[in-house]
Amino acid sequence: MTEKSVIEVTDLSKGYPIYSKPTHILKELVFGGVRHDTFWALRDVSFTVKEGQRVGIIGPNGAGKSTLLRIIAGNLKASSGSLKVNGNVSALLSLVPAWNLEQTGVENIRFNLLLRGCQAKEIGTLTDEIKAFAELGNFIDQPVKTYSAGMSARLSFAIATSVIPEILIVDEVLGAGDGYFAGKAAQRMREFCERGKCLLFVSHSPAAVQQMCDTVIWMENGSIRLHGEAGYVLNQYELDYRASEDEQTRAYHKELANDSKTIAAPEDLSDTTFLRFRVTPRETNSFIETHYVRSIMVRGIREEAISVSLEVGEDSDKAEAWLQLAGCEWGRLHERSGQTTRILSRSTGKKYGGEFLVKIADSNRKSYNLEICLESESSNEKLSVELLDMTEGVWKPLACSREQNTIAKDTLIFEGSANMPDRTVLYEVQQKVVKEHKPTAEILEVLLLVEDEQKAIIAENTPFEIAVRVKFNKVVELADVGIKITRSDGVYVFWQSSGLSGGNMENPVGEYLVRFKFDKNILGAGEYSVNTHVSNGWKFPENYPYSQIYARTVGTLGFTVSTERDLDFGVLNVRVPVVIE
Repeated sequence: MTEKSVIEVTDLSKGYPIYSKPTHILKELVFGGVRHDTFWALRDVSFTVKEGQRVGIIGPNGAGKSTLLRIIAGNLKASSGSLKVNGNVSALLSLVPAWNLEQTGVENIRFNLLLRGCQAKEIGTLTDEIKAFAELGNFIDQPVKTYSAGMSARLSFAIATSVIPEILIVDEVLGAGDGYFAGKAAQRMREFCERGKCLLFVSHSPAAVQQMCDTVIWMENGSIRLHGEAGYVLNQYELDYRASEDEQTRAYHKELANDSKTIAAPEDLSDTTFLRFRVTPRETNSFIETHYVRSIMVRGIREEAISVSLEVGEDSDKAEAWLQLAGCEWGRLHERSGQTTRILSRSTGKKYGGEFLVKIADSNRKSYNLEICLESESSNEKLSVELLDMTEGVWKPLACSREQNTIAKDTLIFEGSANMPDRTVLYEVQQKVVKEHKPTAEILEVLLLVEDEQKAIIAENTPFEIAVRVKFNKVVELADVGIKITRSDGVYVFWQSSGLSGGNMENPVGEYLVRFKFDKNILGAGEYSVNTHVSNGWKFPENYPYSQIYARTVGTLGFTVSTERDLDFGVLNVRVPVVIE
């Protein structure tokens, strides 16, 4: 039987007008015209939520998570797109529902229950249930203005879930509560979803999302970057975060990022039916300002000029030209004075510059020119356009033949030609690029072994090993391997570098199997995941934190420790001596 759709979101967008001066609002009303920018908090968001699904929504601040929830909850109207919600919604989008700060908790409970349409005969019973669940003691008869943020969170959640809704929306409000109540709330939400309802849960804590949700939506720049099974999406999210962190904090990664900016990525050389361009800073290795690209026009490749689409979701199989939005430094759409622009600015952990692709209709037409119109925060940072030369596998700057400047507005015209390699040459270039991009080290597999046999479930007190197979592709002076074990609820359980136990590898070559032996297994029952890394050797304190991380994995290995008896010993299952005096 097909699962019933509870929420259907199709091409949902939300834009906010931004006026640089208050007088522009009046002038727009009186004289007409467009005198404001439009900030797109959401742009063309689509997904479906089925009965019983627990959907987590993650992403950085400003990604559009809260805006999306407010639209689904009915607190905000979308600018475009469609939304179908099949069921009554209860939303916790802030720490307070509809408080009267001067009234007591009990009085506020009754008022909010009336707002939710409860009958007078139900209110007494529901009030008692809310009081019992919130566990505020004598404070329930005190004015709400005396409550702490955590107490307000308790009462908010108790009220929102008192009348079981078909759709529960929670936006980070339990972050102010204590661990005990968060556990109660999580259990209530799980029971709620087991009865066929659905949950939308926003949190900046991957561990909280992992516990609560089976599906995750990763939002970025007002759009969906990844949508899928919770474990997979959360692992990709952490890998992306770690890549950004490495690039920002480790000198080796900064140098590596700068050195690799001219070399093509292997996947960029897979197809010769289009030309690949990118917009970059002209004189620096990273963007300093924010730029608003208004249009990109390509002439010479076709009989007619080709306009590169700035919109989201362009179908590359049908379009003649499109932006490569995923993984590059393109930001969200932003309307300036009524014209759609695409933001281009610094973004760590992404491919350098803003890439766009243009299909080739006639392979003999290789000369072209590009016209880019844009606005910048100032005219201090000039931009360039580079073409991926497939005969060499490197990015090459195009000649800027003309530049027109007004106040913070530029029109740049570039000219060039492309040489497309035949299959033999392209294969040789691909092999060369793959070799240059080959990482210093690779983590080939991570295993949990019991007496050399691979396992996924082990009993408490059973000795085991975590084995990490690594391969070194380039020569390094020193290297070590580290593991980090985390419980499914996000508790940080264990970390160790091989170098701590004399396991630094000098001038490693080829493959190694690094075994971490837990001859005395003191892990308590539960589910665990393992992150691994290869770094440039354990030297404390001169090389910790590590200056170089050659490779890392997130959540590659998951395993379960099963209980030996119906006792919960916590994170550690170990007996200590007891002395009675």
